[in-house]
Amino acid sequence: MKLTVLGNTGPYPGPGGASSGYLFESQNTHIALDFGSGVLANLQQSLDFAKLDMIICSHLHSDHIADLFVLRYALQEKGLQLPLYVPFAPSLDLASLYYKEVFQLKKITDKLTLTQGHLNLTFKEMKHPFPDFATRITDGETTFLYTGDTCYTPELAEFATGVDVLLCDAAFLEDCETNKHLCVKEACEIATEAGVRTLILTHLAPFEEPDKYLQKGKKHFQGNLLVTEIGKTYDLKALADL
Repeated sequence: MKLTVLGNTGPYPGPGGASSGYLFESQNTHIALDFGSGVLANLQQSLDFAKLDMIICSHLHSDHIADLFVLRYALQEKGLQLPLYVPFAPSLDLASLYYKEVFQLKKITDKLTLTQGHLNLTFKEMKHPFPDFATRITDGETTFLYTGDTCYTPELAEFATGVDVLLCDAAFLEDCETNKHLCVKEACEIATEAGVRTLILTHLAPFEEPDKYLQKGKKHFQGNLLVTEIGKTYDLKALADL
């Protein structure tokens, strides 16, 4: 199991950057998690988009889906269709994804369970202005969870229990009363409560230095702490074994 960072900022990319997007791979399975601005170009440095098995978008905010509107042209050119799992709200944003049937739209709910090859995927709704779902993936030995965007919710710590590697929204360096995102301290506290081995902070502000997130997080998390870097590939099993 490995994860490649294709984009890691929100709500917009910085110079030369890309907003939220990650490539999850295990054996012959290739899954894109979110597909924000700049992600398609970065994906093609690691994988031909035609080899994707599915895309899972945590929610329908533009910094998580923007490049879907470019990918649909690429799929059309190659005569391909691709399963796309998204929350079915808001309805106007969902409607914009329908384009010549290139995306096979599938609804994410708390009850959805997917089997893809040797992998099992489950979902849990988080707390965000748009419906947002965390995605948990396991091969029976290593378990990975991506939060999408969320502010604090007890549901996350519960869903993350037993997870080896947590890719977590940590948009704010400092504590901030908001219904949108976690701050670094909250992400670290949730990971600690859930017993996570490796915490990877993401959804960084494009105007902040990533090292600030790392230094802040080290004050609150005693496990293995990382901060996303575009183009970086993580061996999830190795991180789980630390």
